[in-house]
Amino acid sequence: MTTDAGRELPRWRRAAYGFGDFGFNLYWSTASMFLLYYYTDVLLLSATTAGLIFLVAMVWDGISDPIMGYLAERTRTRWGSYRPYLLFGGPALAVTMVLMFYRPAYESTALVVYAAATHVLFRTFYTVMSIPYSSLSARITRSSAVRNELSAWRMVSATSGGFLVAFATLRLVEYFGQGDLAAGFFWTAICFAALSLPIYLFLFFTTQEPTSPSASSVNENAIGLLDALGALFRNRAFMLVCLATALLFMGGVMTSKTLIYYYKYTLGDEAASGTALALMTGGAAILIPVWAWLATRLEKRTVWLSGLAISLAVSIAIYVNPLETVPVVTLLFALGAAGTAASYLSFWSMLPDTVEYGEWQTGKRVESLSFGLMSFVQKVSFGFAAAILGFLLDWIGYVPNAEQGASTLLSIKVIMTLLPAGFLAGAIALLWFYPLTSSRHREIVAELDAVR
Repeated sequence: MTTDAGRELPRWRRAAYGFGDFGFNLYWSTASMFLLYYYTDVLLLSATTAGLIFLVAMVWDGISDPIMGYLAERTRTRWGSYRPYLLFGGPALAVTMVLMFYRPAYESTALVVYAAATHVLFRTFYTVMSIPYSSLSARITRSSAVRNELSAWRMVSATSGGFLVAFATLRLVEYFGQGDLAAGFFWTAICFAALSLPIYLFLFFTTQEPTSPSASSVNENAIGLLDALGALFRNRAFMLVCLATALLFMGGVMTSKTLIYYYKYTLGDEAASGTALALMTGGAAILIPVWAWLATRLEKRTVWLSGLAISLAVSIAIYVNPLETVPVVTLLFALGAAGTAASYLSFWSMLPDTVEYGEWQTGKRVESLSFGLMSFVQKVSFGFAAAILGFLLDWIGYVPNAEQGASTLLSIKVIMTLLPAGFLAGAIALLWFYPLTSSRHREIVAELDAVR
């Protein structure tokens, strides 16, 4: 199927595109929430070994993202550049998911090698699917407003998929395993993989993509990898969004990973940390449509800056809050969901707009590599923030499962609030110089159309 990329997409196609992220989050959330537990408590790997497997897989994942973006842009089929991966990549991703949660009859080194190999394969095929999917938002429409709505549908669908995984996984493990965790996780992985396959087929058949060079305006066949990367690094709008996103994610990791320590050792209620995280996630899902509506009436940059300002204010409020009780602190974290929703909606909505800005600025259109590099930045930011957090916990004298000293408790609070506030302030400073407005983007698209 072909379509004019500049034509307004019917609303049902926008929702259908966004629904794809429900399928992706069946995989992402399962691995994020339960794979480490599976390694340590089912495969009985040491925590250090399990962590190293994650590190190797995520580093490879980050490296493979821009490579996949570069390859996808050069794919030419009768279905377009990106849609074929949704058709043919789904079964491979499903199989690697199941293999990752399969307990082989190996022991010792062989078991470690198996776990690492299946994890790397899973991340590889996840990249093969997710990078073309994200890149479609820059190809199927050049309307900044429509891209904003696509981003909203994606975020709502992603959150819904994450909720399903969080709610159902351990219940399914118990149901299928009847006390056998290995069998329970294996059949649960099969269920999620099977559920994802029709979603990708639905996405393939309901998404339209330009296939001819004149329709898609893609001139990257003549662009080498170094030239494409050079064009991205000269794209001021892209670089500002990338750097602001890196700071946003680093602040988010600091808060979310430290929150459980704060609840356990300062508030004395470890279980309540799960309630706080659920309220933050659920609140963000509810507020995403509100921010998406506001983004159609305000500038996307304004929405993102507003979200960052809310998150910054909440971080400071939690630090200075004199009532350190579970209800008060949890309420403050729930209020922070408003900022989270605006920020996560905005960077996915603004990223496709930077593609036209870069084409106008450099004469080179770089689509999928933009999304691949953004994904790389996100994953490196996650890893870097986690490494800093681990170092800081040791440096402040944190001792697991023991009573913490007053200075350690204060330091945990600082890491959870003021350090992320610094990252958020940096993101605000960067976005202040973001050059694109909705009207300017429309002018750029019109100028590009005039010379094609």
